[in-house]
Amino acid sequence: MKKKNKFQVIILILLLAWYGFFLLHKVNLTTADLGRHIKNGEMVLNGDFGILGSNFYSYTEPDFPVVNHHWGSGVIFYLIWKLFGFNGLSLFYLLISLIIFYLFFQLAKKESNFSIAFLVSLLVIPLIAQRTEIRPEIFSYFFMALFVWILWHWQKGKMDKKWLFALPILEIVWVNTHIYFVFGFGLVGLFWLKRTLKIYFTKKKINRMPFKILGLTILATLINPFTWKGLIYPFNIFRNYGYRIVENQSVWFLERLGIINNPNLVLFKIVFIILVLSFVLVLIRNRKSFSFIYFCLAVLFSAMGWFAIRNFTIFGFFALLIISFNIKKVLGIKIKSLNAKLAFVFVCLAVFLISFTVYSQKLPLNKYMFGLGVMPENNKSVEFFKEKNIQGPIFNNYDIGGYLIFHLYPQEKVFTDNRPEAYSIPFFEDIYIPAQQNDSIWQEQMEKYNFNSIFFMHSDYTPWGQRFLIERVKDLDWAPVYYDSFAIIFLKRNDLNQSIIKDYEIPQSYFRTY
Repeated sequence: MKKKNKFQVIILILLLAWYGFFLLHKVNLTTADLGRHIKNGEMVLNGDFGILGSNFYSYTEPDFPVVNHHWGSGVIFYLIWKLFGFNGLSLFYLLISLIIFYLFFQLAKKESNFSIAFLVSLLVIPLIAQRTEIRPEIFSYFFMALFVWILWHWQKGKMDKKWLFALPILEIVWVNTHIYFVFGFGLVGLFWLKRTLKIYFTKKKINRMPFKILGLTILATLINPFTWKGLIYPFNIFRNYGYRIVENQSVWFLERLGIINNPNLVLFKIVFIILVLSFVLVLIRNRKSFSFIYFCLAVLFSAMGWFAIRNFTIFGFFALLIISFNIKKVLGIKIKSLNAKLAFVFVCLAVFLISFTVYSQKLPLNKYMFGLGVMPENNKSVEFFKEKNIQGPIFNNYDIGGYLIFHLYPQEKVFTDNRPEAYSIPFFEDIYIPAQQNDSIWQEQMEKYNFNSIFFMHSDYTPWGQRFLIERVKDLDWAPVYYDSFAIIFLKRNDLNQSIIKDYEIPQSYFRTY
């Protein structure tokens, strides 16, 4: 191996390590969806297919129709968890994330050179690392990387057209693991459109292969438990979405709200401006190199990033590829002179130091957060619940639903969980939120469901969540019996809970209720 190549390998390893450092967050199951996904996989493998089309875990709206579009992810997560535990899941997520980054980096390098790809990577890595939880969307990032990799190499004549037949097969897996499967046939369609336009303007003979692959890929999306309903579900999911969550909010909304301390809101705008400027400079200096495909992808994923911060990651991956390509087309040269190399090193160090300084609060810099598996003592609350044989019905908050599903189902069902699409809009607007805001509605729900316990994530900073907790601490009908860094448990004062309350009641003076 040449000295230059060895140096690049070392730098790439350091770059992967820097990205991996952002991702090595221990799991907080009390807020994560992961527990529910694992339980989904267990249910499917046990033949309980009700999980696919109904609100399986809820006692409030158990028959509400649901399209469980990510059931396949649950099966994969469950099998890994069963074999290797949560440490294995963390390692799996880390490794597949690094593979995705590597594929996009290699494409960026092929479209520019190592130096440009490295510099752009340093800039976008914090943005790419926006999503640190183990979620089904990791499969969408993976399949997007594979689709672009295969289509790019085929278009360049570096891969046999037979590889295109892998795309419909991959699409079958994709449609059953995450809702972003629509980008599979979208990417194929974009490359087909570009090739068709080129053939039209150059009067060459039409190659029907891309069109066949597009058709097969679209047909492949029908191979899911919901067939055509599964195919159109990505376009319908927000028709029934009664609960607002941060990850689905726009950049403008969160900035106006002013309570989210996320430096990626600024970094996203910086990268977006660089992306736009790179296209402008290409049009000015090297118009013939303007990429129709990259422009379409830039418009699409930029818009997605602006309208929902959950899309920062995929925007970052494509920004890495597209900005690198555009910079190379603008510069048209490699970094050769000593002064240019020194300037490059200086810029890279500056970007790294600024990133480290700005993102120090988001990095897992202590042993409590850094590493694999679950956060220490994350399961203490549910262990107490089980050990004391506490009974439901449970009233719980939105975020902790997946945690309770993982640990308590089928013995207990949940009031709600972190799937807005799995509950009706009136449930959230007329029952869940008002029950925490209005004592009379709370009493109505008490009479209807006869709650015996309350299991709540006390870091629920919604106005209604905080008010509800304060009122329950003051409420003489309820006794707080457990409290830790993650959750609080209240028990109804009745004969069933009398002995537990006697031994474990936490005095009201322990809590600040003002």
